[in-house]
Amino acid sequence: MCSPKVGLQTGDVDLFVRKWFECSTENLCLNNVIMKEKSVWFPYNNGGEFRKWYGNNDEVVNWKDDGIYVINHINKAGKKGARPQNRDYYFRNGATWSAISSSSFSVRLFPKGFLFSNAGMAIFAERAVLYYIVGFLNSKLAQKYLGFFNEGLNYNQGDISKLPIILSEKYISDTIDLVANSEVISKMDWNAFESSWEFTKHPFIDSSNLKNAFEKWKRECEKRFCQLKKNEEEINRIFIDIYGLQNELGPEVEDKDITIYQADLQKDIKSFISYAVGCMFGRYSLNVEGLIYAGGEWDDGKYGDFVPDKDNVIPISDEEYFEDDILGLFVEFVKMVYGKETLEDNLAFIASALGNKGNTSREIIRNYFLKDFYKDHLKTYQKRPIYWLYDSGKNDGFKALVYMHRYTEDTTGIVVLIICIKCKKFI
Repeated sequence: MCSPKVGLQTGDVDLFVRKWFECSTENLCLNNVIMKEKSVWFPYNNGGEFRKWYGNNDEVVNWKDDGIYVINHINKAGKKGARPQNRDYYFRNGATWSAISSSSFSVRLFPKGFLFSNAGMAIFAERAVLYYIVGFLNSKLAQKYLGFFNEGLNYNQGDISKLPIILSEKYISDTIDLVANSEVISKMDWNAFESSWEFTKHPFIDSSNLKNAFEKWKRECEKRFCQLKKNEEEINRIFIDIYGLQNELGPEVEDKDITIYQADLQKDIKSFISYAVGCMFGRYSLNVEGLIYAGGEWDDGKYGDFVPDKDNVIPISDEEYFEDDILGLFVEFVKMVYGKETLEDNLAFIASALGNKGNTSREIIRNYFLKDFYKDHLKTYQKRPIYWLYDSGKNDGFKALVYMHRYTEDTTGIVVLIICIKCKKFI
C-alpha cells in the first residue's frame, strides 16, 4: 500500500536544525502553503518522544532556496555531508514516527509543509489508506509484530515494511473515523501549550477567576483523555478481530500509553505564569490570539490595555525596587484578566499551587520568580530559552529577564543602568 521513506539527513544538525521558537518569524515558513521570499526554516519531522496521532512538531530545518546551503555544505572532513533523499515527498502530508524511542512505537500524522529525516521517517498515501495504516501502526498488534522483528527500541524502515497489513473493507470506514477523531483530540492537546507554533492563548484566560478556569481545564483534559482512550481501545478491537487474535490480545490500553496531557494544578499555574511573562514582553497579547511578536515589525496596535514592557528588561528582585518589577507586572496582569474584585483570591490560589516559601501570596509568587521560574522556563523550552537571564550570582542580588527577539545592542546597557538605580537606593 505504501513504503516508508527516509528523508533529509543534513550532515550537521547543530548548523541546520533549530527549535522553531529560536527563529525569527520573518524567516519561518510554518503555514503549510505559502513560501515567503525570506523563508529559511521549515517544519522538520525529526523523531521525538513517545506520542501518538499528532504532535512533536517543534523542529525546523534550513531549506532556504531548495536546500542549496545544506546540500553544498562541506563538513570538517572536506566532504559534503548531507543526504537529501526522497525529495519528491518533501512538503507532502503523511505520517511519521521516531526511529529511536525510549518507549513503545508511535505514529503521528502531519499536514503539508514538512520535511522529514532519518530519525523521523515517514509514510505517504491517499487519505483513506494513510489513516487506516496509522490506525494499525498505533494498535497493539503493530507493537506485537514489531517485537518479533526487533527486540530493541530502534524502529527502522525495514522493520515497518515487514508489518503484515490487512486492508479490511468491513472496518476501513470505522477505522478512518476513529483515527481522524484521535488526530483532532491530539492536535487540540498539542496546541494548548506555548511550545506549539499553533498556540493561540492560555486556556485559563476565558474564565471569571483562576479556580474556575482550572476546574474547566481539568474537565476538558479528562474528557479528551477518556475519549482518546476509548478510541484506541476500539481500534485495538477492530484489528484484533481482523487478525483473529482474540485469544492472544486484549484491546485495553493503559493510562500511561495515552499520550496526551492530564491536568496538573502546579504545572498549569506555572504555564499560566509563563504566558503572563510572554504578555509582559509582547510575545503574546490579551487582545489578539496567537504569536504576536518574535521578530519583524512591532505593532503597538495589537496590545490593548496591557502594554508590554517598553525597554525589554524586567527586573526580578527580592523586594519591590522598581515600577516594572516582574511581580508588579504579574499582579497587574492578573488584575487585567480577572478584575480587581477577585485579585487577592486569584493570587492566593496561585501561591497555594506554587508552594514556595513566603508569608503572603505576593511573597510566595516573588520567591517563585526569584528561585524557580527560570528553571521551569529552561525545561519548557528544552534548554533553548527565549527569555535570557541576567544574574548577579547565587545570592540573588539582582536578576533580570530580556526577550531574545527584542534584544538590541542597547539591552545590556539598560540592565546595567537598572543595577545602578538599585544600588543608589542603598546609599
